[in-house]
Amino acid sequence: MANVAKYRAILLFGYPGCGKGTQGEVLCGMPNLLHLAMGDIFRALDKQSDIGQEFLSYSTKGLLVPDELTVRVWKRHVDKLAADGAFRPDYHVLLLDGIPRTPSQVEYLRPLIEVLRVIHLGIEDQNILVNRLKGRALKSDRPDDADESVIRKRIEVYEAETMPVLNALDKNLITNINADQPPLAVLRDIAEALTPVVPSKI
Repeated sequence: MANVAKYRAILLFGYPGCGKGTQGEVLCGMPNLLHLAMGDIFRALDKQSDIGQEFLSYSTKGLLVPDELTVRVWKRHVDKLAADGAFRPDYHVLLLDGIPRTPSQVEYLRPLIEVLRVIHLGIEDQNILVNRLKGRALKSDRPDDADESVIRKRIEVYEAETMPVLNALDKNLITNINADQPPLAVLRDIAEALTPVVPSKI
């Protein structure tokens, strides 16, 4: 992206069960926020394309997609959205979910995005997360959320993989929000954190 301004972005992090999906859905309803989830971008790849084939060479073997390829897929997707007019860099701020997932991805993204704010939804009592995910399993028919040992493993993986990412980011940009509140209270706190950095024009 030489000679091109960085894309403005907000990073969204949160434990499994913290309500990140709920908040993301509400926030992406804002006119000048464009929500991009890395999982959706991977699933939308044309599997016959060169980059799609490169992705499949890892995913079909159960291997993690390398950081460089992850960021390349992300950039290709965002650039296409911009070319098609679905993303206007002068108007939209990207709400990124699922990227960056490693400290290396943070470094790959530094030349590409200007991080305006990092929203970290936290809950100190892990039992609350476990109970929330069990409740979601019953409502949404998600059996992977019903097994407590699986849930606690997901929490451990989040702490092992995501905390280093947060440590690689500018601490002054991180807003820690108590997600153990009613959803509207969480949304209020997120709005307070984003209002100074998201343009108000519609």
